[in-house]
Amino acid sequence: MPEPIDRTPAAAQLAAVYVLGCLTLPAGAFAFVTLILGGGALAGLATPAAATGLIYLAGTLTSRACPATSTAAGRIWWAVAVTLGGAGGVVVGAWLTVLFDVEYGELLPWIPLAGLPYVLIAALFIGRRVRMVALVAILALIGGGFYAVRQQTRQDRAEADRARVTTMLRAPLDLIWTTEIPGYRRRVAPTGDSTGYEPADPAAVRYWGERDVLLTVSHTAVEGTDCGPAELYRPVPPPNQSPPGPAPRGEVVCQDRGDLLRYRRGPGAHEFIRTAGGTVVRAGASTVVDEGLLKEAVLAARPMTLDELEIELFHR
Repeated sequence: MPEPIDRTPAAAQLAAVYVLGCLTLPAGAFAFVTLILGGGALAGLATPAAATGLIYLAGTLTSRACPATSTAAGRIWWAVAVTLGGAGGVVVGAWLTVLFDVEYGELLPWIPLAGLPYVLIAALFIGRRVRMVALVAILALIGGGFYAVRQQTRQDRAEADRARVTTMLRAPLDLIWTTEIPGYRRRVAPTGDSTGYEPADPAAVRYWGERDVLLTVSHTAVEGTDCGPAELYRPVPPPNQSPPGPAPRGEVVCQDRGDLLRYRRGPGAHEFIRTAGGTVVRAGASTVVDEGLLKEAVLAARPMTLDELEIELFHR
């Protein structure tokens, strides 16, 4: 059989503990400010000692509320347990508000919340039913707090990763594009306004870079009969040969292929150009690469998202 509860002293005890618990918030804030201003350790010790004494007094006046407060020795341990448990709850609550960047504003609206940890700890000593309700409430608060902290930690980590991504970029995010080219793969994760692609099968090339495709993105409008001002792609030369210089403008021809597509060709190199709003996307390669492949590259090109860059850069 559950132990009988004298409901009037029990309610009075919980009410008294709640009120005293609420008062510990402004008292603790005052003690903290006093310490900051050089008031010494005495101010810091006086607050918990006074709280314990007042809660002991409340237990004395409501001694019939539970067995723990029925004797003087029991009331001492009860007062210490309620004070420490309640103060611990307030500290954890304050830590959570810092973690979640909660703006405090005025102190007054927070005072009623400060009494809840104290009354829940005190309720653990009152009867089986009340104890079970208090225990369920405490476990629910702990579980909810753990879940919230885990979610906030994940969010903070995601924001930190996004910040790391932006610091690693060598160009604005809207110039970081990717594409899909059949039989090709990206050399490295895109962090700038140009990204190289190479054949996925090394046996398909005679030497390194022979069939590379370079995707470049800019906000510079296409102009002139040679579709400048960007230079035409410079092919990678065979081994033991010097790299080619920029193609002479008179030898670069450009054709309008419709649907905002242009194709230009010069000595040993060619490229497709697509205009998407204010963005110009170019896919260039040596003439050993098929023209249709470059067209597919610019048509499939699209901007990358921060989430995609996180996966690319951090291998998640």
